Amino acid sequence: MRRYLLLLLNEFRLSRTALVVHLIAVLQPTLMYTLMAVIMVVPTFDMRVVQPETVLGNELVTAMEEVGSPIGPDYINPILIAQADPGHRQVIEIVRRDGMPTALQHYGYIDSNLVKNLRNRLTAALLVLWNRELGNQAISVNEHPWLPHDVPYTVYFGMAMIPLAAYLAAAMIGGYLMAQEFEHGTILEYRLCPTPYYLLLAAKITRLLLTGLLAAAILYTTVGLITGVWASSIPAVFIILLPLTLIAACIGILAGLLTRSSLPSFLVGLATAFAFWLVGSGFGLAAGFPPLFEQISRLIPNTPVIELLFPYFYFSRQVAANPTAAQLQLAGYCLTLLVVLAAVYRRRVLSMQR
Repeated sequence: MRRYLLLLLNEFRLSRTALVVHLIAVLQPTLMYTLMAVIMVVPTFDMRVVQPETVLGNELVTAMEEVGSPIGPDYINPILIAQADPGHRQVIEIVRRDGMPTALQHYGYIDSNLVKNLRNRLTAALLVLWNRELGNQAISVNEHPWLPHDVPYTVYFGMAMIPLAAYLAAAMIGGYLMAQEFEHGTILEYRLCPTPYYLLLAAKITRLLLTGLLAAAILYTTVGLITGVWASSIPAVFIILLPLTLIAACIGILAGLLTRSSLPSFLVGLATAFAFWLVGSGFGLAAGFPPLFEQISRLIPNTPVIELLFPYFYFSRQVAANPTAAQLQLAGYCLTLLVVLAAVYRRRVLSMQR
């Protein structure tokens, strides 16, 4: 045990040889999430309305205030203005066309997705207004919320990035430092030392696990501070992240062993991290996508991790069809990669044929 602890301490000391890589790998997901959270669409939209001069116009403004989620915030915050300004991104003006009152919605230089959101909100307000006139014949919309109250998308986006943070730190740093051993010639020490190779690998993997979980902890704290939503069980979150971080550590070390070059191994960690994040339920649960994409997504380790994390952020609501199968899938990936890593390490480091 003492030898293992000394090896682990030495692994942490090696971080001084790649401080910039550590900063990028550990902090990049947190910085990315912070920037995305600022520009991400929120439920409540400010919608400017030219001060109406008719009763019907005032009724429309009142109807806009009623549009919202049954378990969350309002969708429209009407702002009355004296006149339209070209600098506004959206303005609604009540005019008469062919003798009929018409809500004319002007758009500034905004993207098509924002146009869709603003148009849909105005349509919902007009439906409220129309239903008032229909009385008993009004269109009834029955909503059955799945959650006790709305959870903003920034929570899911952050939750899905927490595995990315753990994976990126473990894979990038593991690959980069392993490749440096070949570039600096220190790999010879591993060949000559009497320490069992599995003890050396255990120290490397443990160090990467701790670093990956540190990166995840930083992002988790940031998500909580920005959204105000915290997991119901913090230990459970990091236990779920352990197998993915182990997978990332193995892939990173393998990249370093196979490429023996810092830059390619760094890029392997970066590329696999973002590929797994994008395909592995990074923007929404796999079940919400077409069948082919869902099947591919379920092969990525991020997907079972996110499905196992989901109940801890969403009021214990279970989305994994079979949590035990998800756990076995992650365990299978870990065992397979550990066996492959041991075989490659023996061949690349301990074998005389290099």
